[in-house]
Amino acid sequence: MDPMTTTRAAAGAIALVAIALGATGCSGDDPSDETTTSAAAEPWDPCTISDEALVQAGLDPASEGPGLSAEAPGWKTCRWESNDISVILGASTTTGVDQFRDNPENIDFQDVTVAGRQGFTYRDAQDDAGEFCWLTAPSQGVGILNMQVTRSPFTKDDTTPMCEWAVKVGGALIAGSPR
Repeated sequence: MDPMTTTRAAAGAIALVAIALGATGCSGDDPSDETTTSAAAEPWDPCTISDEALVQAGLDPASEGPGLSAEAPGWKTCRWESNDISVILGASTTTGVDQFRDNPENIDFQDVTVAGRQGFTYRDAQDDAGEFCWLTAPSQGVGILNMQVTRSPFTKDDTTPMCEWAVKVGGALIAGSPR
C-alpha cells in the first residue's frame, strides 16, 4: 500500500473509531451502567459475510482483514478492497443511528433504502476531496451497521461520488447481513 493510501485508510479508521467511541459513551460509577454494558448482546461479526455477497458487491474476498486495529466496545468490524474502493463494515449492538445523525462532524445526510432497509449516507465535514462516505442502516437483533467506503488511489473511476459507491456496495453487503 502506498503512503497516500495508508494515510487515507488511517484517517478513515481514526474517524470510525472516534465515531464508535463517541457513540458508546462512558460509563459512570453507577452499577446499573455496568450491568447494561455487560448485558449487551455481542455484535454480529461482519467478517462472516459470504464470499458471494462480497463478489456481488465488487469486493475481493481474499482482501479481507480487520476493519480497525482497535475496536470500540460493542463493535465488530471487517475490511475488504477492490481496485476502486476500500470498505470497512462495522456492526454494533450498543450504538443507535442518532449517534451518527447528531454528530456535528457528519454532513450531507441522504436517506436511502438499501436491501429493503431504511438507512442513510453521510460524509465527514473535513473530507473536502470527497474520498469517503458512510452508510448506516439498522439491523434487527444486531443493532446497526455502519459502513465506511473510501476511494482507492488506483481507481480508474474517480468521478463516481463516494456515496453512490456506498449505496451500490451496501446493497450486497447489507443484504448479506442479519435482518
